[in-house]
Amino acid sequence: MSDVSNLWKGRAVRALSAFFIALCMVSSAEAGDWWFFLGAGGGNGESVTGDVGLRRTFSPLYENDAMALSPLAEVSASVWRHDADDEIWSGGASVGLLLVFYREGCWRPYAFATVGGVVLSGDRFGTHDMGGRFQFRSKGALGVQFGEDFRHSLQLDAAHISNAGIYGSNSGFNVFGVSYGFRF
Repeated sequence: MSDVSNLWKGRAVRALSAFFIALCMVSSAEAGDWWFFLGAGGGNGESVTGDVGLRRTFSPLYENDAMALSPLAEVSASVWRHDADDEIWSGGASVGLLLVFYREGCWRPYAFATVGGVVLSGDRFGTHDMGGRFQFRSKGALGVQFGEDFRHSLQLDAAHISNAGIYGSNSGFNVFGVSYGFRF
């Protein structure tokens, strides 16, 4: 079984790398926006988390006077800390959909969901045995865009990280937090 896990981990890292390269290539040819996000929160095991992300939104798949549904891609890095001696880092990439609701006024609400993969710096965190270093991440958020040309964003985040049973152990990890974003 370890040969299958090692093969999967190698393919996962190559797939994440290919996704990032494709994102960079598509970004110059496709209309859309770049966002930088900085977040903090908490997770299982009384941990605190911090993350940074670079998100690219693309031209809407569907748009009318009330809303726009757009694809997005994101690369991110996170740190989870349980105490001074227990810390784990992750980096990954994901894709998803962003739903923005147009409205009169100085703010507009949005929601998004993504799914992707992350690679961890270790396979144990506190009492959690993650099973291996490659994990899947699903994330959802509710937020508001505000400010000049809606360049600022505040959002509530929820994410689940697990390996979907590709390893013998699959403790999983949940993270909840808040993020600030800036469109540039």
